[in-house]
Amino acid sequence: MKTSMLSDIQDEVMHKAELDGYIGKFLNNRYLIRDLIGKGGMGRVYLAEDAAKGGMPVAVKILSLSIDNQQISQRFGREIFIGAQLGRKSKQIARVLSYGITDEKIPFYVMEYLQGRNLKAIIKSNSLNLTKSLEILYQICLGLQCAHQGISLKGEIYPVLHRDIKPENIFIAEDPKQGDVVKILDFGIAKFLTERAGMTLTESFIGSLPYCSPEHMEGRKLIDVRSDIYSLGVLMYEMLTGQHPFALKTNSFGDWYQAHKFQVPPTFKEINPDLKIPRELQELVMTCLAKEVKNRPQDMGKILSSLERIQQLENGEVLNSTNQSYNPANVQLVPVTSISEKICLQKTWPVNKPKALICFPHLLQSTQGSIPTLWAMLPKKEIDVLVKQINNTEFIFQKNLYPLLLWVTTLCDKKFDLTRWLSYFLDMKDSKSQKIAQALVNTGYYHLLFFSLENPGKCEKVITLTLCARQRQQIIDCLESIENTKSIIELNESKNMLRLHLEKKKPEIISQLAENQRNQKFSVREWLNYAVSKVSRVVSRPVFRGKSV
Repeated sequence: MKTSMLSDIQDEVMHKAELDGYIGKFLNNRYLIRDLIGKGGMGRVYLAEDAAKGGMPVAVKILSLSIDNQQISQRFGREIFIGAQLGRKSKQIARVLSYGITDEKIPFYVMEYLQGRNLKAIIKSNSLNLTKSLEILYQICLGLQCAHQGISLKGEIYPVLHRDIKPENIFIAEDPKQGDVVKILDFGIAKFLTERAGMTLTESFIGSLPYCSPEHMEGRKLIDVRSDIYSLGVLMYEMLTGQHPFALKTNSFGDWYQAHKFQVPPTFKEINPDLKIPRELQELVMTCLAKEVKNRPQDMGKILSSLERIQQLENGEVLNSTNQSYNPANVQLVPVTSISEKICLQKTWPVNKPKALICFPHLLQSTQGSIPTLWAMLPKKEIDVLVKQINNTEFIFQKNLYPLLLWVTTLCDKKFDLTRWLSYFLDMKDSKSQKIAQALVNTGYYHLLFFSLENPGKCEKVITLTLCARQRQQIIDCLESIENTKSIIELNESKNMLRLHLEKKKPEIISQLAENQRNQKFSVREWLNYAVSKVSRVVSRPVFRGKSV
């Protein structure tokens, strides 16, 4: 029986090898090609085993072109090097582990082996809802932002342009600990840009016609990161509607050029009147698809800010479904009709805590499960002002320190005359702190309970602060770093270093809060000037810490 099974397996391998000459071969005397797992216009992807690492599974992409001279070979190696650097910088970019040339002078590169599906298959399955689409888009943008910020090579910074953003190059890897993780593929064929010009010379056309920007198809010598932003816009449109923005009868270069250059994509309502896509998201997609480069978002930071705002609005709509009211400043005033908030409003200040300006976290047990809360004591006048104003949440940690997560909630009035920094250290070696951190990830929000200094009886007010995907990912990264932390830096010294990091970050936080208020009382310029003038006074205020700090 066993002999028969082994024979069948050998026959299957031999049959595959006959169909594909690479299966069963060793590349560079190291990578044993096992099976074909994907193919496209740029080449084929194989499952392989790395003999130098005990048969560890890897993915090998063999490109559909030959390298016939040393100059091209060196250039190919340089571009693979760029892909490898980006993979180390961002978890949203697939790691390039190695590269080489086959006996036939065909280039290949070796990537981390990922299990999951590419975005094209997911779009075809119609399994994307708005929440999932936003999560995927946010991670794509994080990866592209990392690439566009560039890598260091011989003392110079080289921003990297992908040039082939499409659903097939977006892979959704299944991770039992982190959930779905987006991986951008094929940075090995990317172009790097010089920092001085911010642009790249397009020597040949590389890309997929349905996703190319007009300037890319025109073969302009100078293109920049906004070409990637156009391709992202096509991808976003397809994710949200299930259809490509341009319907063509042929797949010719000329027809695609005419579409990208002159056709106006149908509105979301024209595609499907029943689609419930936030207006701001629709406008973002259409702006990315602008024909003129100058009319698109100028960088990925602008898109990420918009996506964060949209995610916050969506979280607010979910809260509204449980009879909570939404405040545009990412704060929800909590009514007594909600079970968890009713519990919060009935809480009294613990007898073992001093009546002072402190804050501390607490896991609230309710019928909705474990809900993270932050309790803070403030003067009554400050509570009345800050509860209706603007806020920011930050999570700060460093891998080389003692495993600490600095949880910072910033509360400001509209004029920045009053700013409070509520901060608390979560010791990630402590099981209670780990549970609080995990609850923040699971819920995506936390309740902030206010107690007045003058009358610390029952809770005065409760607001709900939502967390975006980036913030939840920061907590996940911290939780994952616990097992790998081997720091010799002691607890107190690590706290001091994180405090210093927060002090340096405060001006950035204030400026961001000011920018978020640009459409209210002041203009953008007035807000930024006012924020800058207040930074020195705000930074000089003491950090508001919990008792354990």
